[in-house]
Amino acid sequence: MIKYSMYLSHESFLHSLDPRVKFIMSLCIFILGIMFSDALSLITMFIIVFLILKIGGKIPIKTMYVYLKPILPLIIIMLLMWPFFKRSGDVLFEYWKIKFTDEGVLMGIAMSFRILTMISATFLLLTTTQQKDIISALIQMKLPYEYGLTLVIALRYVPTLAGMAQTIMDAQRSRGLELDKGSLFERIRKYVPILAPLIVGAIRMAQELAIAIDSRGFGHGKRTYINVLSMGLRDLVVLAITFLIFVSLLYVRIAGISILPL
Repeated sequence: MIKYSMYLSHESFLHSLDPRVKFIMSLCIFILGIMFSDALSLITMFIIVFLILKIGGKIPIKTMYVYLKPILPLIIIMLLMWPFFKRSGDVLFEYWKIKFTDEGVLMGIAMSFRILTMISATFLLLTTTQQKDIISALIQMKLPYEYGLTLVIALRYVPTLAGMAQTIMDAQRSRGLELDKGSLFERIRKYVPILAPLIVGAIRMAQELAIAIDSRGFGHGKRTYINVLSMGLRDLVVLAITFLIFVSLLYVRIAGISILPL
């Protein structure tokens, strides 16, 4: 079942933190995932994020797997394709013009864990923070309300569209449409009966959303807010530790302490 939100209601350390702190933590992890390129650093980073979600946020491993499952084919493709582009290093396997090197394999592993780390960084915010709190955090960080609302609507309706697509696929399968059989082009052609009602449903959903927003007076007059966030001592301590670790690792990367170059 596709949920409308990734938020999981628990009593945990991460849930109790200010959304702005979690936003900055996610952003720092995201940047570090881009900055580092060696396999050991990125694997370590992913494991740390995984443990933060598991221990600090009490997010079940099964839930994290469900959210990561859609990108696993991309991860496998990256693992298999990168050795073809990275030809330097000691040769591990060679056949005709195909050559796998140790650096190529390490680069494939590194790029795969880079994607996993960056995506897991977003889980740190989305699974432990309600959407209204995300909007409040962005607004109090001086982001215009329209931009914050647009971002949260996107986060809200992506899983909705995914659920709609799954419903349409199940309905078409019940009518005898076999999506998993045939050649590649035949499978692509079979998705036309999926895309057509999905596009129509998305347009109808956008129209209903526009009517709902307009009926609530969006864009008319000055806004007031019920939910006003404030940072406590624990939030400030976590924020200071986050900045300290981020700056330290950034210095390590800029200083060139890395297994593989960018």
